[in-house]
Amino acid sequence: MNKSALKFGFISGGIQAALMVAFAPVILTNESSLNSSQVVGYTSLAIALSLIFFGIRERKIITLKGEITFKEAFKTGASIALISALLYTIAWMIMSDLNPELNESIANMYKHSLKDKNLSPSELSIALEDIDRRMENYQNPFVKFGMTMLEIFPIGLFISLLASWILRTKKD
Repeated sequence: MNKSALKFGFISGGIQAALMVAFAPVILTNESSLNSSQVVGYTSLAIALSLIFFGIRERKIITLKGEITFKEAFKTGASIALISALLYTIAWMIMSDLNPELNESIANMYKHSLKDKNLSPSELSIALEDIDRRMENYQNPFVKFGMTMLEIFPIGLFISLLASWILRTKKD
């Protein structure tokens, strides 16, 4: 793993962890709408993951003297995304274990979001049971780790693909 990937991965992960610590308790304990919490969450992820572009660019300019293949750029970007996602996931695991009420707030937001849908009583009952079952599964640390990684890592890979395509300067 190269220096740019390590540097920008840790910065990106640190930003995400800091934003999570700053915003999650406010959003979740107030049980604001699911949509607004998702907008804030994914916006902060996108801001932090934009560092993938700058990490690839730094590797291209400083280390590789202005030339980078798509493959090399993608490896750098994917490494940044992985480090960032791991830090984000570890921060969430710690924060949600220290504040178990956050998990309940998430479940309540999902349950409240069902009220906006025109569901029959039987459909509503099934949906509520599904949320309860998912939250029960979420108590397993391996499930929680995997689900949290899946929130962010695919977005990081997409940004890596896009940045690699934009920044590539020579054919593989």
